[in-house]
Amino acid sequence: MYGVNGKVLWADLTNEKMWVEEIPEQIYRKYLAGVGLGAYILNREIKNNIDALGPDNILGFVTGIFNSHNAPLGGRLEVVAKSPMTGTWGDSNCGGKFAPELKNTGFDALFVKGIAKHPVYIKIVDDNYSIEDASTLWGKDAYETETELKKIEPKGQAMVIGVPGEKMLYAAAIMNEYGRAAGRSGLAAVMGSKKLKGVLVRGTKKIPVYDDKMLTDTIKKAQIQFRNSMNLVNPWHMFGTTQITESSHLNGDTPIKNWAGVGIIDFGEENARKISGEEIRKDVLKSYGCAQCTLACGGHVKRETRYGTVEGHRLEYEGTGAFGGLNLIADLDAMSMSFELCNRYGLDIITTGAVIAFANELYERGILTEKDIGFKIGFGNSDAEVKLTELIGKGEGIGRILGMGQRYAAKVIGKGAEESAMEIGGQDLPMHDPRLMPSLGNTYISDATPGRHTAGGIGFNEGFELVLPFKHKESGTKIPRYEYHGKAHWQLLSVAGQEILNSTGMCLFSTNIWPNSYPYLELIKAITGWDLTEDDLVEIGWRIQMARHIFNAKQGINQYEIKPPGRVMGYPPLKAGPTAGVSVDYETLRNEYLSEIGLSRDGRPSPDVLKKLDIDPEIAVGI
Repeated sequence: MYGVNGKVLWADLTNEKMWVEEIPEQIYRKYLAGVGLGAYILNREIKNNIDALGPDNILGFVTGIFNSHNAPLGGRLEVVAKSPMTGTWGDSNCGGKFAPELKNTGFDALFVKGIAKHPVYIKIVDDNYSIEDASTLWGKDAYETETELKKIEPKGQAMVIGVPGEKMLYAAAIMNEYGRAAGRSGLAAVMGSKKLKGVLVRGTKKIPVYDDKMLTDTIKKAQIQFRNSMNLVNPWHMFGTTQITESSHLNGDTPIKNWAGVGIIDFGEENARKISGEEIRKDVLKSYGCAQCTLACGGHVKRETRYGTVEGHRLEYEGTGAFGGLNLIADLDAMSMSFELCNRYGLDIITTGAVIAFANELYERGILTEKDIGFKIGFGNSDAEVKLTELIGKGEGIGRILGMGQRYAAKVIGKGAEESAMEIGGQDLPMHDPRLMPSLGNTYISDATPGRHTAGGIGFNEGFELVLPFKHKESGTKIPRYEYHGKAHWQLLSVAGQEILNSTGMCLFSTNIWPNSYPYLELIKAITGWDLTEDDLVEIGWRIQMARHIFNAKQGINQYEIKPPGRVMGYPPLKAGPTAGVSVDYETLRNEYLSEIGLSRDGRPSPDVLKKLDIDPEIAVGI
């Protein structure tokens, strides 16, 4: 077997045991690695509905096919488990340098089950692995924890949780590289439930590939295309994702005032300019990239704010939307400090900004009061945003409730609070609006991880052309924006492409630099020796996607029954702005798409699609 180790490492924290499992090549051929391998293993082991915070949940750190082989932008990690936030399949993608370091230990993944008797961390140094005491680390923030673990292995990499993860807050994030986060799905709470403070890895092994020369030549061709596309590259290098901050706050992309406002009216052009990529870039000291990255879209910053000095990662678009327009704030001091606190404490920036907007609306509705919170809050209140972020990070006061996400918090607060909760399936929503991109609304409700903008789909292509990660005969197809029938096939192609991204370890932004053209087939051939076609990639992606839906069926989830907040889909429609009058026909989009992929109305995959995709019987047990 080439390109992968063919082995995964297991840890049973309850019984304090670790062991190695060999994975047959046939499984890699059918599911690749990354999220695909994670979906196979979790489905094989979990056959019925389980408690996401109980000992039966399995937390996986899974590397990709392209990890460790210098494939440009191929260094990302997938973290998988049942989500306590949504009760569904949970996965979260993370940058940094952890993925190739783990793979270089000789293991393609680490899977953890059980619950430790006391705080622990897992240490893997090549063939040596152990469960170590972490009692002295418990209570430390993410920065402190990573620093302490790197003292043990200075050349190693660590995935850690801070206090929010220890307290099993759904807003918690698993952190790497002092600001790279596996933030979505509440998987840090799973880590906390297991009393697993961190995973420390150091790998020095070289993984043989099928054809070194072919791999080198293919990488060179990709790099030449990269250098010939500097018009696409430069905005990412200079501004990262904040290149879209100003425009998105005005064109209907960024949700405003907890999804009730209009950017051009309620936020305004002047405020959008104040938080633009150009303004944020003034704080950047140097650019950086994750493992195997040639794009370097990250930025290390230093900013003297009225709240203190910020020295960390540059704001990213989701942070500018969540701490900016969603809360009607155009104060970079407050936004930068809130972003930094999330990184330090170990919080998902999307959920944190979203629950603050939720709280601000409840405050204005009189459901939450100054007595409930301890100070005045409200839309546009910068100081309150920073204070609330800190309370969520500490899991104290109202922060303990908000840190569980909007669905949970609305149930605790009551008094009609659920009307202000902008979540789908329990997941607080990202900073992209389906009223501008209707098929994104379909992704929010139809994917096995609801409420996620990175789950794949044609939303970002609507009004333009179909863009896939790899060359495909249907790439370039015109995608109408506000037509609702007949889009299911394109949605399937896009989702399958995303599963390939997440199984090879590729960065989402690679598709922006190599649209329809990254050499997946050539790289897979050079690394593994497998001869695949573009249709094979689509089938593999479809199979992985269906495996994730199989997991949901076991957990009692019917994808047809997930309901979005009316406001998010334009019910009632906005009366002004770029998306005035738009109401998304999400039911048509969903019904046609789920039918296309083979999910029956009861939420279970049809026997025909199980046969067509050659789904392994051992992972379909329980449906």
